[in-house]
Amino acid sequence: MTTTTASAAGSGRARPPLVTWALLVRLVSLFGCTTGFNLLLSAVPLYAQESGGGEHAAGLATGALMFATVVGELATPSLTARFGHRWALAAGLVLLGAPTLALAWTGGMAAVVAVCLLRGLGFAVALVAGGALTAALIPAERRG
Repeated sequence: MTTTTASAAGSGRARPPLVTWALLVRLVSLFGCTTGFNLLLSAVPLYAQESGGGEHAAGLATGALMFATVVGELATPSLTARFGHRWALAAGLVLLGAPTLALAWTGGMAAVVAVCLLRGLGFAVALVAGGALTAALIPAERRG
C-alpha cells in the first residue's frame, strides 16, 4: 500500500517510509536509556544514605547526577560535531550503564558521587545526541 501526500499525488511519487530499521533500533536504544536511568533514579540516593553517607547523602547523589546532566547537555553539541551522533549516543549509553557496576564492589560516598556524575553525563549525551540522531533518521518530507 502506497501513501502519497497531496503535493506528491500529482507527481506519482510515494512518500518515504517513516519507520525504518535504523529508527526501530534507535527506539530500542531510547527504551533502554530511559529504563536504565529510571531504575536507579530512586535506588541510588537510598543506597548512598545507607552506605554511611549521612543525612545529606541522597541530596548529594541526586545533585551530582543533575549537575552532570546539565553540564553534559551543554557539551554534547561539540561532541556530536566532532564524533557524530551515533558514536556520541553509544558513549552516552555506556556512561549511563557501565559505572553502576562499580557500586557492587564499593559503597563509599565518593564512589556513589562519581557514579552519579558519570551516569548524569551519559544520560545527557544520550538524550541530546539521541534526539539529534532521531531527527536525522526521519526523512525530511516526513518531519513535522
